Amino acid sequence: MEAFIIMLKNVIVFVGLAIPGYVLVKTKMLKSEQSSTLSTLLTYVGMPFLVLSNTLGLSFTADTIWSLVAAAIVSVACIFVLFFVTGLLTKKEKNEQTRGMIRFCSMFSNNAFLGLPLAIAVFGAQSKAVSLLIVFNIITNVFMFTLGVYLVAGDKSAVSFKKALLSPNLLAFFLGILLNVTGVKNQVPEVSTYATYLSNLVTPVSMTILGMKLGGVKFLSLFTSAKTYYVALLRLVVFPVVIVAILLAIKAVFPGGVIDAAMLLACFIVCATPTPSSSSAFADQFGGDAESAVAFTLGTTIFSVATIPILYSLLCLFI
Repeated sequence: MEAFIIMLKNVIVFVGLAIPGYVLVKTKMLKSEQSSTLSTLLTYVGMPFLVLSNTLGLSFTADTIWSLVAAAIVSVACIFVLFFVTGLLTKKEKNEQTRGMIRFCSMFSNNAFLGLPLAIAVFGAQSKAVSLLIVFNIITNVFMFTLGVYLVAGDKSAVSFKKALLSPNLLAFFLGILLNVTGVKNQVPEVSTYATYLSNLVTPVSMTILGMKLGGVKFLSLFTSAKTYYVALLRLVVFPVVIVAILLAIKAVFPGGVIDAAMLLACFIVCATPTPSSSSAFADQFGGDAESAVAFTLGTTIFSVATIPILYSLLCLFI
């Protein structure tokens, strides 16, 4: 029960941060479309500096390096499995745009803008789980700009490997490693301070964007589409339960291996967080189903207030 209360309080606080954005749009002080400006700030400033700040805090021991590699392998495996499974689970959807958006919103999570800040709040900024989450986030970013773009656009020509490999988060990760292993972070501690200040943008800005998007739609309309419930069921319940159960089974068979408590917590956050807020931007940019993207994002975020604490409390019984 204690684990449930801790996670519930944090999730409520995070979702509550969306209220100002919602109010500003509803009172017509801002327009919902203006959230794109904040999205740019988040994508090119907030998130890269969050990744940089946490990478600077890593201690690159042999154990840490092996754990980061293992996290990358687990992340890649999960994405390919979900790509295959979502293909099977959406065969009956005749509209290709909607089918692609269902698959995208079921496969990918809001690990960057919600998962990482939530993990920092619950587990601590220097926890191993947060370090592993950074790797999960980077792998997810690469695949969002490849497999994700393909799902949304329905066209392989829209995929840009160059854009995927030059994502701000990936560049920030490698810069963080360079500054870390060369000792620059110790010689010039102001670098870490600077990165931390800008990383603090992520949580309030990301939730303000969510509130602004929510203010631009009819709230009750989010609960009238069966597809929204289907995506929420897959994204928030089925996939996290199945994936974490598989990892728990591997941990039981190979005790003392890389599947430790930190790996389980990191995987849980990645799997249990709602659809990424970038889904609507992807739909706009690559000709996808924008209406469904907004509904799936907001719907899964609202439902996650209940599902994340419940599943987290259950997970804590096994680790």
